[in-house]
Amino acid sequence: MSSLLRPVGHLPASVYWFRRGLVLAVVVVLIFLISRLFAGGGDDTKDAASTDPQPNPSGAPPASAPSTSLSSTPATTETPTETPTPTPKPTKTTPPGDQPCKGSDVRVAALPANRKIASGSALNFVVQLTPSGDGCKATVGPDRLTVTVTSGKDLIWSSTQCEKAIQTATLIVAKGKQAAVTVPWNGQRSRPGCLPGQPVAKPGTYVVKAEYDGQLSGAQAFLVV
Repeated sequence: MSSLLRPVGHLPASVYWFRRGLVLAVVVVLIFLISRLFAGGGDDTKDAASTDPQPNPSGAPPASAPSTSLSSTPATTETPTETPTPTPKPTKTTPPGDQPCKGSDVRVAALPANRKIASGSALNFVVQLTPSGDGCKATVGPDRLTVTVTSGKDLIWSSTQCEKAIQTATLIVAKGKQAAVTVPWNGQRSRPGCLPGQPVAKPGTYVVKAEYDGQLSGAQAFLVV
């Protein structure tokens, strides 16, 4: 114990203490390096463990990432299937000649049989119906057809006052076919009830018109001399 505290030798004591201090310093450095070495290895292990991916608890193989490459196979275009159109059932239609005529279905004309007559003479008027469309069937009678004779604003004669002048008839109004009725005029004025013995038409210019179911004819003039 005394040899450790007091070095024995031919050299001064300070030399021995310096050597002992140097050895002690080397030992401390070695211990420090060794401790650092072991400490660094532990950190690497922890870093390695932290960077490892999480284990798959189910044991299933990891799912592969979806492929982003475009397929070279062209897409198939579906051709629309045409749905057959059902054939409409034929409907029963009425032939044009069997349809009843309305005023808008016909054109009306009233023509005097003569353009000049003597005062007091009778005169026949021909009322013609022509189709404005495909054709129809006209029922002619005093309830649908009227004929008037005027002189200026003076009403001379009207079939509404002498209904027997118009006989009821059925006319087929079609293209290329004449459909007409004749309405006689006795050459006299008329009064309600078509009383006989009325004054005769005086010489002058007169106009005849006809109307069928609201459809008017043009005016046709004639002379009474």
